[in-house]
Amino acid sequence: MKLIRAICRFGFGILFVLSGFLKAIDPIGTALKIKEYMGAFHMDFMDFTSIPLALILTSAEFLVGVAILKGLRIQLFSKVALGFISFFTLLTLWIALSNPISDCGCFGEALHLSNKATFIKNLFLLAAALIIFFQRRKFHPIAVPKVEWGYIGLYTVLIVVLQGYSLRNIPQIDFGIYKPGTDLIATQQAFQEREYEVTLIYSKDGKEESFTIENLPDSTWTFVDTRTVLVNGTEEDSSVDFSFMDAQGNPVGKEILEKDGPLFFISIYNVRMLNGKTVKKIMDLADTLLAHNLKLYIISSNSAEDTENAFEHADSSSQHNYQILYSDYKAVISFNRSSGGLTYVNNGIIVKKWARGNYPISHLDNILKQDPEVITAITQIDERLFAEISLFVIFFLIVIIRFFSKIIYNKRFAKLTHIHLEKPTSSDSQ
Repeated sequence: MKLIRAICRFGFGILFVLSGFLKAIDPIGTALKIKEYMGAFHMDFMDFTSIPLALILTSAEFLVGVAILKGLRIQLFSKVALGFISFFTLLTLWIALSNPISDCGCFGEALHLSNKATFIKNLFLLAAALIIFFQRRKFHPIAVPKVEWGYIGLYTVLIVVLQGYSLRNIPQIDFGIYKPGTDLIATQQAFQEREYEVTLIYSKDGKEESFTIENLPDSTWTFVDTRTVLVNGTEEDSSVDFSFMDAQGNPVGKEILEKDGPLFFISIYNVRMLNGKTVKKIMDLADTLLAHNLKLYIISSNSAEDTENAFEHADSSSQHNYQILYSDYKAVISFNRSSGGLTYVNNGIIVKKWARGNYPISHLDNILKQDPEVITAITQIDERLFAEISLFVIFFLIVIIRFFSKIIYNKRFAKLTHIHLEKPTSSDSQ
């Protein structure tokens, strides 16, 4: 039974640690998946909680995995793990039967499982969690309670810092459909037969209605969202087909992407994240590109009014060197996770991305002189190194700390036991 306990602990812990880590490097993507779940349960009014819930879920999943794998506070975390996986097993059973979403998001964008495969995976994890729970008293502590809680605190800080950095910047590993090296032209050609209708959602007196760009409501209505509806072609993930339009609603994606040479795009899925400082940097970038006879394209999923208002105080010297385009929310946020982030495309292929405000203005000359394929290769190598080093450090700490903690604890326990056995009793003293 000892071997079975070890296998269950290792298998359950490793999967939860990996799942939490892969979600932590892309908290915006995790929040998007939570929004899909909310939509499936008709809870769209809770969308504003998606990011906090993503951070809490990811942290909890990672820490449960660490605690089980390391054997920390096993009496408590065996119960938490069982409750966790029981809930998600029931959830994935419903998803497997009703199929409201195409992917559970268990491993972020890194690995996509079918709904059936996800449910089967959770059944194995549930079995492992049950064994750990019923055998929880057979697990030996690796340290005194205060030290074990200290280890959990250390990993809490680690996962929180990783998520905070990823939120402030862009994912250190891009597993998305628009990762560096993606051929956007080939993607567009694969979906040429698909037709979309872009609608703008406005609300008034608690009622929402859809409008076309050519038929917008008066100022008494409040803008809610932009949606792209598939009207012809096979149903796929709408973010795969990155189509965008000009202010008049004319499709211009193909025309722009097929231009030879470098293209630079600013992605804005939440215009409220742009402050005056960021807008100033965007205009500085536009000026720098102008010096190289290049134009900056700003792709927004917000209303035309909100987007134009954000740039109304921009320096007039830059206003002729950028063009505002519009696309679907999911497409824009998939293109670059940072609202205001910059994406460099060359001959239709994504080369590199930067987060909002971290634009390479000072060394743009060097970037344009480099071979785009070399830049993409370096970016991909850096991502792979980050993944390998991060996972090595996480699991190395788990193994090494567990190993030495058990040795120290066992020696201390043996010493205390020895002292207790050698201590004379009252009957001996008589």
